[in-house]
Amino acid sequence: MAPKKAIVTKVGEEKELKAVVLADSFDDLFQPLALNKPRCLLPLCNVPMIEYTLEFLAASGVAETIIICKSHSEKLQAYIRQSKWRRSSTPMKVNTTVTQSATSVCDALRKIDDSSVITSDFILCTGLVVSNMNLSELVAAHIANKSNDRNQIMTMLLREAASSHRLFDKSDESVYIIEPSTSRLLAVNTSPSLPRAQNVDIPTSAIIYKMPKAEPRAGFAGTNESVYSPEVELRADLIDTHVSICSPEVLSQLTENFDYQVMRRDFVHRTLVSDLLSSTIYAHILTGSSSALSEAASAATTAAIGGDALVPALGALDLAAGGGITYASHSGYAAGVADTAAYDAISRDLIGRWAYPLCPDSNPTDGPPYSYHRGAVYKTPSVFLGRESRVDHHVILGPNSHVADHARVFDSVLGSGCRVSGHSVVSGSYLFDGVSIGRGSVVEKSILGERVAVLENVVIERGCLIGDDVILGPNVRIAAFSRISRRTPQSLQALESNDFGSYSEGSDSDDESDEFVDADIAMDKDQSRASHASMSSPAGLPSSAGTEVFDTQTLGALGVGYVWTDEAGDDSDLEDDVADGEMDSQIRVLRTIGSNLRDVELANADLAVEESADQHEWQPENAFVQYSQEHFEHELALTIGAVLDGSRTIDMAMTDIRSFRMACNANQDRIRPVVLAEALNAIDLAAVSSSAKKTLAKILQLIKWGIGSGAEQVDAVGIVERHCALSPAIDDDVRGRLFKVVVCVLYELDVLEDLAIISWYNRSLKRPDGDVSHKLLDTIEAFVDMLNESDDDDDDDDDDDNNDDESDDEESSSEE
Repeated sequence: MAPKKAIVTKVGEEKELKAVVLADSFDDLFQPLALNKPRCLLPLCNVPMIEYTLEFLAASGVAETIIICKSHSEKLQAYIRQSKWRRSSTPMKVNTTVTQSATSVCDALRKIDDSSVITSDFILCTGLVVSNMNLSELVAAHIANKSNDRNQIMTMLLREAASSHRLFDKSDESVYIIEPSTSRLLAVNTSPSLPRAQNVDIPTSAIIYKMPKAEPRAGFAGTNESVYSPEVELRADLIDTHVSICSPEVLSQLTENFDYQVMRRDFVHRTLVSDLLSSTIYAHILTGSSSALSEAASAATTAAIGGDALVPALGALDLAAGGGITYASHSGYAAGVADTAAYDAISRDLIGRWAYPLCPDSNPTDGPPYSYHRGAVYKTPSVFLGRESRVDHHVILGPNSHVADHARVFDSVLGSGCRVSGHSVVSGSYLFDGVSIGRGSVVEKSILGERVAVLENVVIERGCLIGDDVILGPNVRIAAFSRISRRTPQSLQALESNDFGSYSEGSDSDDESDEFVDADIAMDKDQSRASHASMSSPAGLPSSAGTEVFDTQTLGALGVGYVWTDEAGDDSDLEDDVADGEMDSQIRVLRTIGSNLRDVELANADLAVEESADQHEWQPENAFVQYSQEHFEHELALTIGAVLDGSRTIDMAMTDIRSFRMACNANQDRIRPVVLAEALNAIDLAAVSSSAKKTLAKILQLIKWGIGSGAEQVDAVGIVERHCALSPAIDDDVRGRLFKVVVCVLYELDVLEDLAIISWYNRSLKRPDGDVSHKLLDTIEAFVDMLNESDDDDDDDDDDDNNDDESDDEESSSEE
């Protein structure tokens, strides 16, 4: 752990580096999982999320961390008191500050300003940040840059990533306008992804602006005239890591502007566009490249002033023509758990060791050790696995977890004491401590809270959030993106913001626990339900105070819990509130685990689960088979899409697909139609020829993997024909050209042989127009004729060769 560091705000004036951590989020994106404890104490890969943040700050040389909390503050304080952060050997001091009257992120920070505990530059982040970086050099550069730009008050840590990256917020579209030579942030435009904005509002001052005058100093002559920025960058490929380096002026400006509610959408945006404020904000962008800034800052640290200070000599840093410091991008992992979609993405990164040395087998807590096994499977010594069980591909098994024979677990995390019964499937899901999965049940891309009991033959579709102590089943299907809690929701407001200013920010909600009233455990006539309910009674709830009525059609005959229904938010004065309740629900779905833009139609807040009687009578085999088919095709399509957009390599995709295929018992015939369909969907119909060649070549290895024999080649031509003929996304005047180009390109790439194309064509001529489009057949008629002629020419050449051989034999015989 890094030693305590001092920062130098002025020459000769040293102060310890401090950090402010926001433990509350003032939204309901993790509800009902956070009803009984603060969100930062929820487990991420079986470690409380606050631990990752504190480790990150301690490694950055922070001397004191102040955690601002409101919801369940007593539980967070109790956790800190018994943790390693209160030991005398810990170099970083951790204190908590309770702000019960705070109603937003900015309001909580105003309380810190009132207490006057921050008097120098500090690190600001949420309690849900995961990072393997050492921020000491970035803090040094931030402070050094203030000597050049006295108006600088903040440096935001951003991460470069493609829009298809799993950490990218699908609920909003943010455009950052940056002056590239100095990394100064000129404007931030944030708009919701639904409804999609047709244009971006960019203030004129962001395109043409006057840079501040630079004073003469060592290593730089300075300038007496203001200069104009030669260029600006508009970047829509940046992710907010929820980490910033701030000056004390940030807190004072929040106090002066009491209407600010969230950081990015209110504070950052308004500071940048304000005509009255001269404050400036800079961006430090992680790209994965080597760190020029790190080398310069390390070489220059303490060169001028000595000691343990973090301010480097200014002459050692790269100075732009305008007098600014170029923040050279450097490698490192940093991300914030803003919602359950980010929770899923960051968990996968930790399991896949993308944030090394942050990984499950380097447990930052005092818990039991994990061992790493093939396929990125992590286990503790007390895990029990049935001989016929299947556990593979990115799995964490917590202490005393139990996976029975014929059960399958992959891409999932099981907490302490979890049990998965036989013929059950847990895929892409997160099970907190004490969860049990009954025989023949399926859990897909969902999060289950502590002590949840899933009985026999239950299917939990993706995107579900199940709160603590809920009981589900038997024989039910839980609709996708359902939220179920043990306690009754008293009121639900429309979707509000995340901690640092994503779409719909500016929450005015009360404490998360204040939105709910306690519910009593029911004593039903059914003895089995009574038994389950008594076992799952949450701590602190009164027992048997009344009889509760549960929705047995939705939750099952023995189900215990309440289904949440989103209601349109009440009127608000905030500019960024969304009036349409249905749109709010769709935005919330986009920020939920297992979601994507294609799924927004599932987010209708009034969607009821209306299943017929036979749909509730699940058999283990039926649920298992249906799950395997749907899951394999869905995961395969996502993997192919990731290769096409460049966020995943072909080798990584091949490894993932092999794992999916083995886990779902899928054969090669299942791969072929999905691969071809995704490739055809990715072709730009405005430039069919060039786009088809580029797209098909990009996933050529995957295409050839599913197409080998002559019969498979014939089937592949039929798949392409049906897609081109029936896809509603293709205009009629493009269908024939697309079909012809794709068949020709596949032939050129040696995927299809001429005999396979000719065979399919001849068979299709005899089929009725309903089974095949004869219009499409006409488009490749000339191509097929060419292939036939080529075969004839080859035959003639073979005959000529044979005749030549015979003549040579005759001549040799006559000579003899």
